[in-house]
Amino acid sequence: MAEVKKKTRSKPKKKYKNGVINEKPEYLEPEERVVGTTSEKNRSVSVALFSVGILIALMALIPGTAGWRSVHNFLLGMFGISVWITPVTLIMTSMIIGSDKQNEDATVRAKWGIILTLVLCGAIQIFFVGELPGHGFGGVVKAVFDQGKELKGGGVMCLPVAGVLLKLFGKVGARIVAVLGIFTFVLLLTGQGVEEFFKLISKPFVLVGKSLDGLHSVIMGGEFEYGFDGKDDEEDELFEPAPVPEKSFPPAEEKIAEPVIHNSAPEEDLYEDDPDYLADAEAFAMLGMDPPPRRRRRKIIPPPEPVPEPQQEDMRGVPDENGFVFDVPIPGEEDIPEEKPALPKLKRTGSKQQKTEEPETDDALDMLINRAAGAKVTLAPAKKDAEPEAEPEEETVSEPEAPLYILPGLDLLSLPDNRSNSAEAAAEMREKADTIVNTLRSFGVEVKIRNIYRGPSITRYEIQPGAGVKVSKIRGLEDDIALSLAAQGVRLEAPIPGKAAVGIEVPNDHKDTVTLREILSSSEFGSSHSKLAFAVGKDITGKCIVGDIAKMPHVIIAGTTGSGKSVCTRSIIMSLLYNARPDEVKIILIDPKIVEFKIFDGIPHLLIPIVTEAKKAAGALNWAVNEMMRRYNTFAEAGANDLRSYNEIAEEDDDLQHMPQIVIFIDELADMMLVAGKEVEDSICRLAQMGRAAGMHLVVATQRPTTDVITGLIKANIPSRIALSVMSQVDSRTIIDMGGADKLLGNGDMLYMPIGIGKPVRVQGCFASTKDINETLKFIKAQQTSEYDSSIIAAVDSYVPQTKGDSGSMDSSVEAGSDEDYILRAAEVAVNAGQLSTSMLQRKLKLGYARAARIMDELEDMGIIGESEGAKPRRVLMSKMQFDDWKLRRLGDE
Repeated sequence: MAEVKKKTRSKPKKKYKNGVINEKPEYLEPEERVVGTTSEKNRSVSVALFSVGILIALMALIPGTAGWRSVHNFLLGMFGISVWITPVTLIMTSMIIGSDKQNEDATVRAKWGIILTLVLCGAIQIFFVGELPGHGFGGVVKAVFDQGKELKGGGVMCLPVAGVLLKLFGKVGARIVAVLGIFTFVLLLTGQGVEEFFKLISKPFVLVGKSLDGLHSVIMGGEFEYGFDGKDDEEDELFEPAPVPEKSFPPAEEKIAEPVIHNSAPEEDLYEDDPDYLADAEAFAMLGMDPPPRRRRRKIIPPPEPVPEPQQEDMRGVPDENGFVFDVPIPGEEDIPEEKPALPKLKRTGSKQQKTEEPETDDALDMLINRAAGAKVTLAPAKKDAEPEAEPEEETVSEPEAPLYILPGLDLLSLPDNRSNSAEAAAEMREKADTIVNTLRSFGVEVKIRNIYRGPSITRYEIQPGAGVKVSKIRGLEDDIALSLAAQGVRLEAPIPGKAAVGIEVPNDHKDTVTLREILSSSEFGSSHSKLAFAVGKDITGKCIVGDIAKMPHVIIAGTTGSGKSVCTRSIIMSLLYNARPDEVKIILIDPKIVEFKIFDGIPHLLIPIVTEAKKAAGALNWAVNEMMRRYNTFAEAGANDLRSYNEIAEEDDDLQHMPQIVIFIDELADMMLVAGKEVEDSICRLAQMGRAAGMHLVVATQRPTTDVITGLIKANIPSRIALSVMSQVDSRTIIDMGGADKLLGNGDMLYMPIGIGKPVRVQGCFASTKDINETLKFIKAQQTSEYDSSIIAAVDSYVPQTKGDSGSMDSSVEAGSDEDYILRAAEVAVNAGQLSTSMLQRKLKLGYARAARIMDELEDMGIIGESEGAKPRRVLMSKMQFDDWKLRRLGDE
């Protein structure tokens, strides 16, 4: 390159005008300019990092197909959960490098960004997993890669950090070191020092403190100096002007009582002698930049003390326009000691409109805090001539506060402890998927596996049939698929609602227990605002399923012995105890088997003692029917149409009493139908038809889902069902009007069918151990115990059905006489035929009309046949098995 002669320039003389240096910076000659400066390099690195971050984000977010999907799976395996954090870190690094005004080397910042990404990957593995699975280096890499693909760890990139920290410090120490590492590398990446970092996070607290100090000064009658521009303190210190002589301010006029804000002296005089500002201006001029604008500060001149009038009226104790009184000392009164201004008094209001409801939360600590500060207060205007220290004459409270009740915490429940290994589960799913495809192919059915969902107890393989393949052909191969898989049972869902696929549900080799704590702590349960929300379990995708009795509004739970019926019922009761206070939800427990609900005896939510006698259970249901009608009459008088609107009106009206929701649990319906079938069926049907708006709901459980227990009337009025494992497809159809419950695995495996869902959802029900229930009930009973209303108990006893002539139930006897043999024969004819009429009885037993009609009445009183329905034959209420038991007891009594 040809040598260029340097031109020397004399340094221009500094000229100041209005505090600004009029000087042009020196220019570098061409040979002094550096080609490929650091700033250009930084821009290149910034653009590259930004592009890589965007590309990783898109590939991680969109699964894609073919090669894109392979890259997607590779990124998940390498980064795991941090695949969402890595693009953010790269983009932030690129922005920091691109905006670096000091032109530092970009490789240094990029290095800190990459190290921060590795530390984040390791921290995710340490916090979310806590260990490195597998054995040997290859096994560990494969295991963490599989965990990363399932978004359960930090991926392969976690090994440099997580492997070292867990081996050296253990789980607790590794977490501490990981947090410190993240903090350190964030500071190195952003170029911030520790002092700047703490100053940054303390700014909000400083601003809040200044605001509170100013507010306190105004309230206490002091003077408050306002900031001149609302900017940061650092900027104010940087451009602090020289002190302005006092003579530059015009004198304040005495007649002005408000603070006067004056501008400072003229601009050309303000910074003329300020060396700090001149130095800053010179520095900006050397860089070829304009100096910052000169800042002017405004100074508040406090108002002069008002001259006291010769005769000033004593205004102390007189309320102002807002109704508050402050004692202001009168100038010249030296004999009165100076006192602090009196603050407004607080008093509780007695109106129900300002009564605060107790916070509804699961956290006991939040409950206590909100309870302590829950009462609304209002500022009461001070009375005339009242002393500042005087307390209010009385605190008016509308009604005594209810005793504090704290909802139990989830720490009383157990966490799951038998989770299946992810690597083993992946191998199991891969093997069974290949078996399904090969089995169907051997029968000439070509399918493709489109998706796999693994649940706690089963895995659903979604297959897409080839062209020309009928769904019925796949359904016909159900048993062959189960044989090839050596599975306990296979259930087909063809087609899956909302999908063009067929679902094959196969039991898992290792089943996971779903605990009640998992469901109650889920976001699905937390987002439900109903007091009757309850935990159901997890579906085959692992999603938590939460039900709501208020929307159902009644439910039937049916399944054989050992299928999980009692566990499901207990989980519903426990959900109510964790979600509602005793004054919000009341429970009636009917337990003919005596032992199922005995553990809940004595809880404050019980409305009456646990009912264990079948006849008394019928009386409890009759009382519930009468209570329902009483509530409807009360609603009509108050102008409400349901329980919620009535309680809203009751909050405003002291004459109306709050009504809780009532849930009636029946553990074994079959025994009640055997003893007092007609009365129980009538009460259940009336409650099911009209109970929702009155806030009364039924949860009916039975282990014998036959048509003589779950009758057509009961089934028609209770649309929500939970079907557990049953013995036959006929029982499955009795519960959910379709097959499938006979293919369930038991132990909580259920078909959940709430109202509004066309097809049932397969769910693994949640489990609450006896220990968890005892711990919860111990916590509840320590606060409150059951307090029964004697009038309700007496009413229940009075509603117990009375038989006619001691023959109102199936085990009652009739008068001995010539009709005894005919009654036994007539009952046998009715049970065998399934229906009975007077003409049929005449033909079968060769009786006259009068005698046949009398026997029909006897059979009706015994509960063997139903009421007359006109010309139609009467329904038979007793099954063959029940008839044999009744006949043996009757012959034994004779």
